[in-house]
Amino acid sequence: MALVALASAKGSPGVTTASLVFGALWPRQVLLAECDPAGSDVAIRMTGQGGAPLNSDRGLVSLAAASRKGLGDEVILAHSQQLDGGLDVLLGVRSPEQVGGMGGLWHPLGISFNQMQHGDVLADCGRIGAASPQLPVIQSARLVVLVCSATGSSVAHLRERLSTLVHHVDAQLGVVVVADPKQRDGVKQVWTVLDAMSLPVRHRWHLAYDPAGAAFFDGRGHGRLDKTQLIRSASVITAEMAALVAAPPPQDFDMANAAFPPPPGDYQ
Repeated sequence: MALVALASAKGSPGVTTASLVFGALWPRQVLLAECDPAGSDVAIRMTGQGGAPLNSDRGLVSLAAASRKGLGDEVILAHSQQLDGGLDVLLGVRSPEQVGGMGGLWHPLGISFNQMQHGDVLADCGRIGAASPQLPVIQSARLVVLVCSATGSSVAHLRERLSTLVHHVDAQLGVVVVADPKQRDGVKQVWTVLDAMSLPVRHRWHLAYDPAGAAFFDGRGHGRLDKTQLIRSASVITAEMAALVAAPPPQDFDMANAAFPPPPGDYQ
């Protein structure tokens, strides 16, 4: 399976909400992993099965303590919980102070996420920078998606972060702009900025800014979630993301094999 990392370059343009929405709509088995060192939002906003509160002591921190046993699927899933609705989640740290106790977990965690047989992993990595401790998780991802708004400051930080990120990751890159569905000109301006940078950001999506839909992922929703603009736009994005990481990664070009192909009959 594959790891998809979602992050922001500035502030909080809705990475956690986007991660929850994509996780809820993901067409395959998926685990949402909170890897934001600023602290867990899911434990505050969401509930477990039957509306029971989530156990904030069970998650990334407890996994770090148990990681001496390895980081196979069974170990990771033993520290995950299920949200009301069925989404598996690995809760993040309760506060930034707990990040210091993570030790060297981030690098093996990223590798393990990308190799899980249980299903795909969506990692909510929060805000990232050059010295972010969760950067190894992002570097292990098959697809890295930066979430931003269409404001000038957000786009400026997006441009700065992408310029640095391309030198640290080999993954496919994508951008999700959270904006009002009517704000198409603002979204187009973001694409214009990316085109001017000549960066390999092939995947670009517009996620509807929809407070009524987002309220469902903050315990305040009313009405029918499936009719919201948020879900309608997210459904398309989720399907495309899932298809991208379902495809096998491209193989490195083998110059020796191309120059000296095996003779007929030697193919295995």
